[in-house]
Amino acid sequence: MPRAWIVLFALVAATLPIAALNDGGATTASAASAPVPAPTPQEPPAPPPPAPPIEARIHWRQSIAHGTANVGWLERGVILPESGPGFYTYDPYTQTPPNRTGRRYGTAMLVRQLIDLGKWWEQTHPNGPRLGIGDLSNEGGGNFALHASHENGLDVDIRLPRADGREGQSNPGNYDRALTQALADRFVARGAEYVFYGPNLDVRGPRGIVMVWPNHDDHLHVRFPDPDGRGN
Repeated sequence: MPRAWIVLFALVAATLPIAALNDGGATTASAASAPVPAPTPQEPPAPPPPAPPIEARIHWRQSIAHGTANVGWLERGVILPESGPGFYTYDPYTQTPPNRTGRRYGTAMLVRQLIDLGKWWEQTHPNGPRLGIGDLSNEGGGNFALHASHENGLDVDIRLPRADGREGQSNPGNYDRALTQALADRFVARGAEYVFYGPNLDVRGPRGIVMVWPNHDDHLHVRFPDPDGRGN
């Protein structure tokens, strides 16, 4: 009887590995034939938010132009940004952008005029170069190196558009007369008090407003009237 049990146990033990192997093989085959799940589609990244309008980047203040452009000062001046729609600023010493912060102060009225000018230029010349804007006034106005005026935040220098369509230093030999005339006409229409241009340039406009002035062969010098009319 004990011998029979031994034989029975041996037979059971002999069948266990085979069953285990058979189960493992079936599992492996089943796993190999199972379909691979499709990757979960990912949402595209959200586009960046639009840049705020240039007006929102300016610290607007109720500025006052005191005195005259030749003997005056600026109270609570507003800084024109280094660049914006349709324009960039340039340093008159190096003739390269941008202009220094201390040379970009003007009345709020003047800065708004220049922002509007840049937008108008971009709309009317979408494939052309931007306008170059030079000096406005010092912070606080007053005596301003390189200028006999620009003292109370009402003056600005505008680089002449070039005939080759590039941005950069201009002169009587490379400026675009038609575009320069369009600029002068725009300033007159916007109420400029003076538009000065160099003796070697050809610019037309109302007498007493658009005038020849020495040392202005590479830019237009534009002056707007005192917005509050006080000049005090």
